Amino acid sequence: MAIFKRGSRTGLGVAMVAGLLLLASGESGAATISISSPESGPGSPARLSIDETLNRVILPLETPSFAGGQIPPAEVTPGNRFMKILSEHLRLWQDDRTGLALSSDQKKALRSILVSTRSDLIGQDATDFRLVQLFEAALAEKDLPSADLEALNARIGEVEGREGQRFVSALKEMQAVLTEPQISTLKQKEEAILPSADISLTPALLFADRILALRWKILMERPLSGSWRSDLDLRYTKARNWLYSLASEKTVYDRKIDDVLSEPFVDMGRFIDLESKAGPLEAKFWGTFLRIVRLLSPPVPPSVR
Repeated sequence: MAIFKRGSRTGLGVAMVAGLLLLASGESGAATISISSPESGPGSPARLSIDETLNRVILPLETPSFAGGQIPPAEVTPGNRFMKILSEHLRLWQDDRTGLALSSDQKKALRSILVSTRSDLIGQDATDFRLVQLFEAALAEKDLPSADLEALNARIGEVEGREGQRFVSALKEMQAVLTEPQISTLKQKEEAILPSADISLTPALLFADRILALRWKILMERPLSGSWRSDLDLRYTKARNWLYSLASEKTVYDRKIDDVLSEPFVDMGRFIDLESKAGPLEAKFWGTFLRIVRLLSPPVPPSVR
């Protein structure tokens, strides 16, 4: 996930975290919840079966929402991830086994930075989440609202850009609280931090590929000539393969950034260098995605709507 380039990219921002739960159209699952009931007596919970899809936001065409269908905390927006990174750093620094021996004033200053950052990110992330859901809903419309998509895309970039800048600012402020001996202690521990073992493709591809499958389904419901269908199939296959290639390259940078941010003391120079390369790549990924969306959503003559 590129942090500094959010506002300049041409696509929807989703965080680098894995494990996003997607359901294909029409799928449903069963879950159970425990409730107390007079029949079962105190302390004997009864089991009640529910349909998981009832807890998900349903979009046009009965498509379960990518954003609203996640188990909290939602991670299609970056706020939770940013706060987790900052909190993990503070937790490590305060641990007596780390050996920093933070003073009371340092602990107070660090906590103050964390609290103020959280307060700022809550409002921005809520706005971002709402825009992400609107963006997804627009992508699920039968007649693609291109102008709305472009406007929402730009707003998402702006909001996530501000979130990224706030995160970086907070990280710098927190590290500035430390003394040189404390920083030296943290740098000595960096070799003990193993790189992430996660090699799963960026979750951005899960979102993009799911939406493209939906656009393809809508397109195939239209009356198309055999030659037009064949031409679209070839163009779609070629473009989709290119999107996967970009996703692989994007994943490599995502993991490198994750590794830098997991260091006990983050090398901001390396981090900014990686971001300067990851930003344009992310813009290329989402730009390609939107071009494929438009390819699969040609104007519909009134006679066939």
